[in-house]
Amino acid sequence: MNYKKLFCTGVSTIMALTVLMGCGSSTKEENYEGKNILVYCAAGVNKPMEEIGQVFKEKYKATVDFTYANSTELISQMEITKKGDICVLASGEDYESANTKNLITEKVDLVKHIPAIAVPKGNPKGITSLKDFGKDGVKIIIGDQNVTPLGKLANKLFEKQGVLDTVQKNIVATFSTVNEVVTFLSMGKGDCSIVWEDNILNASSDLDLIPIPENENLIKTVPICTLESSQEKDLAKKFMDFAKSDEAKEIFKKYNLKPIE
Repeated sequence: MNYKKLFCTGVSTIMALTVLMGCGSSTKEENYEGKNILVYCAAGVNKPMEEIGQVFKEKYKATVDFTYANSTELISQMEITKKGDICVLASGEDYESANTKNLITEKVDLVKHIPAIAVPKGNPKGITSLKDFGKDGVKIIIGDQNVTPLGKLANKLFEKQGVLDTVQKNIVATFSTVNEVVTFLSMGKGDCSIVWEDNILNASSDLDLIPIPENENLIKTVPICTLESSQEKDLAKKFMDFAKSDEAKEIFKKYNLKPIE
């Protein structure tokens, strides 16, 4: 009997079994079936995040629940309930607000959020710049300037152009989320608004986009953060990492967002 050959065969078999057992262990670690996380998400990025949540569930078997609102409302919910695992906010300023309240454990910037002028298809009032918002007879639909991050940002943009006071008299409606602004502007209920560039591009059959020159604009970044309140910290970190992955970046691009490399 060739003992040397038999010994080598036995060693090879043990090594193969070890590799297979290791793979099984790794697969088990990646399977979060029966677990779930709660994600507080800024309404302006609901569609890409919803799709990212679905893909994450398919890959890791965990359920991802979302609650959508403007960032101010989300931070209030997080502070009051002390529940949840992840938040996706509209800007770095919103992150600072949440972090000041000791709600955040870790942060990663996902995509750029670029403000732009939105007008109904065909631009019936001939709006070309932020200064046109102050002209007589222009009807403005905007995010609530006292509550929503986008409404507050719009105020800063108008202030930079010296038209804040004249703009106020032209506001005909305010809303708590950017999606509501887009919906009502698409219906022709107003002549112009300031919303995120990607929201306009995603509604391109109903709206036209007028870029704001970079030197006049206030470009933001969308952060994703893990929360102090999380009871599933490993799973929350896994979701945050996935939201920054190349696979997730392709989803953001599909919805006209620009991932941060």
